[in-house]
Amino acid sequence: MSLLSVVLLLVAQAAPDPLSFKLSDAEITDPSRTSKTRIAVMALGTAGAPADYADGLTETIATTTQETGVFEVVSPRQIASLLAYEKRKELLGGCVEEACYVQIAQTVRAEHLVAGSVAKVGDKLVLNLVLIDAAEGKALKRTNRETKTATDLLREARDAVIVLLQPVLSARQGYLKVAANVPDAQLVVDDELRSEGVGQVVRLAAGPHLLKVKREGFYTATADVFVRPGRVGVEDVKLIPAKETIEGYESSASLMRYGAYATAVVAVGAAAASGYFYGQATDNKNTVDTYAAALDSERDPGRYAEVAAAQDNFGTNQALYLSLLGTAVVSGGVSLVLFLVGDDPDRYEEFRSLSE
Repeated sequence: MSLLSVVLLLVAQAAPDPLSFKLSDAEITDPSRTSKTRIAVMALGTAGAPADYADGLTETIATTTQETGVFEVVSPRQIASLLAYEKRKELLGGCVEEACYVQIAQTVRAEHLVAGSVAKVGDKLVLNLVLIDAAEGKALKRTNRETKTATDLLREARDAVIVLLQPVLSARQGYLKVAANVPDAQLVVDDELRSEGVGQVVRLAAGPHLLKVKREGFYTATADVFVRPGRVGVEDVKLIPAKETIEGYESSASLMRYGAYATAVVAVGAAAASGYFYGQATDNKNTVDTYAAALDSERDPGRYAEVAAAQDNFGTNQALYLSLLGTAVVSGGVSLVLFLVGDDPDRYEEFRSLSE
C-alpha cells in the first residue's frame, strides 16, 4: 500500500465518530423503526485519479454509512465474494449504468446500493455518488463534491454520503431532546427554525444534524448531533450570555434583591416599634383600669390628671401599635415575595470572565 493510501486511511479513522454523541437510554422498540436496511457499497471507479484515492474514499463511504446505525453494510469485498459465488463476477467490471447497479444490488440481496467514481479534472478532484433503489430499479439521489486536495475530498465525502442517504434516512426517524440553561431559547436544526423548544422532543431523520440553540442576548451555541433511528438522544447545551446581558440582568436582579433587604429592614423596625407602642398602650390601660377599679375613698385626687393623660395616650399608642404592626406584616410579605420571585444576582457569575 502506498504512503498516500495510508494517509487517507489515517485521516478517515481520525474523523469524528458520530456515534460518540451522548444518547439517552430511552428507546422506542417499534421494529419497523429499529430494523436495519441492507445496503451495498461498491468500490469507487476512477477516471484519471489514483486508485489509492478511490480505496480511501470507498472505506470512508462504507464507514460513514455503517455509523448511521440505519444500515447493514455489504462491503466491496463482500460484494465480490457474493458475485463470485453467484457466478456473476462479470458485473464488477465496467458497471456504470443504473441497470447494472440494480442487478448487483439484487444479486447480493441489498435493498439499496451506493456507487460512484472519483475523477481528476484539471487541478480538481471530483467525487460523484449515486444511491440506487433495488426494488424500484432506479437512482434515488445523486450528489457530487469538488476539492483541490485528497484530504479535503475525504472530509467532504462524509457529508456527501449523509446527503446521498437522506431518502432512506428521512424514512427512519429518531428523536432529539435539548436541555439548556435558558428555557426559552430557540432551536434551529439544519438551518430550520423548529417549533419545539428546550425540553421538548424533536422528531428528526436518522443521522447527523447541525443543532443551533439561540436566544437574544446570548451567544449562539452550535453542536453536531447524531440521531439514531428509534431512539431519543439528549443534548446538553449551555448558552453564554453577552456582556450587556449580564450587566442588565445583574442590575435588575440586584435592584430587586436590595429592595428585599430594604423591606426586610423596614419590617423588623416596624415590628420593634409596634412592640414598644403595644407596651405603652398596655401600661396606659393598666393605669386607667387600676384607678377606675379603686373605691372612691381609695382614689388619690392628685392622680386624676395622670389617669386622664394615660387614657388619652392609650388611644394614640394603640393606633400607632396597630399601624406599625400592619406595616411590619406588609413589609415582611413584600420582602419575602422579592426574595422568592426575584432572580439570583449571581446566576451568571461563571460567565462574567468569559464575556469580558
